[in-house]
Amino acid sequence: MIYQDVYIEKSVHRTAPAVTKIYNVLMIMITIFMALNFVFVDYRVFGIPLIVMIIACYFVTQNTKIDFDYTYTNGILEITKIKRKTKRQELISCEMKDLVVVARSKTEPVQPYIGRNMKTYDCLSHDPAVTYYTMIIRDPDMGNEIKVLFEPGEDLLEAMQRISPDKVHI
Repeated sequence: MIYQDVYIEKSVHRTAPAVTKIYNVLMIMITIFMALNFVFVDYRVFGIPLIVMIIACYFVTQNTKIDFDYTYTNGILEITKIKRKTKRQELISCEMKDLVVVARSKTEPVQPYIGRNMKTYDCLSHDPAVTYYTMIIRDPDMGNEIKVLFEPGEDLLEAMQRISPDKVHI
């Protein structure tokens, strides 16, 4: 029997919610108002708050740019969070032997885990048109279970199902 290496990668871009966009616009408007007061009213009063608002605007707008990379290599699923397209943070690295269940969210296989107090990773784009899945994995170090909300593609689900057909529900 010939085994082939399996490598599947998927990137998901998180869209910022409308509330965050409104908050960003509001912060920019306040910064512009403070800049006008700095120029025309009194530079001593508005100088330091203006600098603080400019820095806050920069970091708030940059932290809304979040992407997720799902990488599946030979039975190991790794999920990485990417902020500002520069900072990578590995969230999860899971072998298929630690998998409890994968199914569409709010369906019968994951129903017992809804509402339970467990560590949850939200790795979604928050696009209402995309169906998302819930993955429950067993943490081998701590012995507890972790819930992961993610948006795998059909090819990723099929590769996972080949390894664990009884645990992956497409």
